[in-house]
Amino acid sequence: MEILTKAFEALWQVLAVGIVLGVGLPTLFALGVRSLESNRQLVAVGADGEEISKPSGSGLAGAVACFSVCVLAVLFGIVVIVYGKQLFGV
Repeated sequence: MEILTKAFEALWQVLAVGIVLGVGLPTLFALGVRSLESNRQLVAVGADGEEISKPSGSGLAGAVACFSVCVLAVLFGIVVIVYGKQLFGV
C-alpha cells in the first residue's frame, strides 16, 4: 500500500508541474501580448488613414512583468538541463 501512495504522490507532482509549465507559461505569455494591446494611445494618423498607436504605461508594465517571468522560466529550465547533476546530485 505504501508503494501505491508514493506512486500517486509522484504522479500528482508530475501532473502539477505539467499543468503549470504546459498551460501556465503560454497563458502568461498570452496575457503579456494582450496587455500590450489594451488601452493603446493614439499617436498619429498616417496619410492613408492608418492609425499609429503605442501601448499605455500600465499595459507596457504588465507586458514586461509577464514576459520577464516567461524568460526566467526558460532560463531556469536551461540551467537545470545543463547543470542538473551538479545542482541536484543525481
